[in-house]
Amino acid sequence: MTFWQIFNMSFGFLGIQFGLALQNANVSRILQSFGADVEHLSYFWLAAPCKQKSRVHRKW
Repeated sequence: MTFWQIFNMSFGFLGIQFGLALQNANVSRILQSFGADVEHLSYFWLAAPCKQKSRVHRKW
């Protein structure tokens, strides 16, 4: 890979990280308006992947 390809890839990942951080901040504010405690917001971010993981491993 050339230097510019690595450079562009790095800034692409940086943009993705900014996007995810903005989404996290906005959804956290929405969850607070629904009554979630600030101390427990991290549980909501862990609940979705755990729920999805249990669906993937379930056999029909």
